[in-house]
Amino acid sequence: AALWQQASSIPVASGGTHPGAAIAPGAVSAARRHGLKLVQERPRSLDGLLRDGDYVVTVCDAAHEEFFPAEGGPGGGARLAGVSHWSVPDPVAAGTSAAFDAAYEDIAGRVADLAPRLAPQTSATAS
Repeated sequence: AALWQQASSIPVASGGTHPGAAIAPGAVSAARRHGLKLVQERPRSLDGLLRDGDYVVTVCDAAHEEFFPAEGGPGGGARLAGVSHWSVPDPVAAGTSAAFDAAYEDIAGRVADLAPRLAPQTSATAS
């Protein structure tokens, strides 16, 4: 969400299917190393977060499969403007600064590619 705010004027919210109690310390450290100001203090659930017309980006394979089941439409009941899935390796599993920096670089590149292609009336939600 912090990367998106730097790249676009389209509002952004970040949420997960099973959010943790706190943002991973490695993610906080990586954000500091890259000069990012985090947009929220705690992880949030996607429940109640999505609105009609949102564009959803999933970065976790499990979250994508849970939120967009094989039998059809998205969870949450919203009519979405679009969906992207970016299969980003979970840096928490490795637990290293290098893993968090690699995730940052991957997501930053994808945000830079997507942001100019979305119309301003579309909002974005990341999970």
